[in-house]
Amino acid sequence: MRKHHISIFLGLSTSVAVVAHLPVQAATFNFDQLQYIASRPIDSAYKLDLLGSPSANQGYSAFFNLNPSAPDFGHRDISLNASGNGAPYYTTGRQGSPEVPPSGATRTADVTQIAGFPSLSSYLTSNGIASSNLGFGFGQKSDLGFTNTWNLGEDKLGQDWFASPTSNIEERIYKANSDDVELFLSYGTNKIVSFGYSNIYSALDYGATTQLADDIDVAYTDPMKATKATALDPFADGLAEAFLQDIAAGGGGVQVVIEDNVVDDSNFVTGNGFGVINLRFIGSLRAVAIPESSSVLGLLMFGALGALGALGAVSRLKKRKTRIGR
Repeated sequence: MRKHHISIFLGLSTSVAVVAHLPVQAATFNFDQLQYIASRPIDSAYKLDLLGSPSANQGYSAFFNLNPSAPDFGHRDISLNASGNGAPYYTTGRQGSPEVPPSGATRTADVTQIAGFPSLSSYLTSNGIASSNLGFGFGQKSDLGFTNTWNLGEDKLGQDWFASPTSNIEERIYKANSDDVELFLSYGTNKIVSFGYSNIYSALDYGATTQLADDIDVAYTDPMKATKATALDPFADGLAEAFLQDIAAGGGGVQVVIEDNVVDDSNFVTGNGFGVINLRFIGSLRAVAIPESSSVLGLLMFGALGALGALGAVSRLKKRKTRIGR
């Protein structure tokens, strides 16, 4: 498999060098290695598998100011065995990408498979609707600018991201104003359910070597509340109700987890003064319980970020690595 390696920290924002590596063997992330992120993915029998590929005009976009001196350029990776290529400052669903010409995308990923969710499955089957008509999206709201999406804030080590030259683990938290961004379930191009505001945590394990094959990447939200959109037509209203019935049965909350992200050949474009890397989105949407203490923990751990509405996103541009989650 061939991968494109984009070096943004050597002033080569638009240069692409091709490197080859062996196929990646799946590995398991050890969450006991995390020192700063308390939240964890939650297993669930209720799961919607998600897939969005750039070739299908989906996925998500990691982007950064092309000016290396700009505060929204991103930071260099400093972790043990990281290449030092760094993390883009912003992340959004493909529908919010600043690329030119515009992508015209309407969602981040399709629903490819359903486990559990009996009410939703029954509603789709009885109406002859394929699961791929359902989709997931995240990003800045459509009437706002690109820079309103999730970002690295002050991009400070020890505040917005956590890493050390003596550890191969990096933890990142992207943030945004909660009124400026959205996460949603859609039917066709219509949003039918909105999800509440959450941090999205990115945990990176750079492995025992600087090679791509031993890297692992996982990302996830806290459990969030789900709310039906207003002014839906009768069919979409019934679809949203079926989904919400299953969410209630599965614990009352929704968690989005990036489980695996095997990046295809580089999809690097520019637009509006930004360098943009369009990446494949692979993960799941799960029905889970909402811990009563989650809001308290968020206040204690991220109180300094609360006014910004701490919300992170999976996004990096380090070794153009293959991403493996669970």
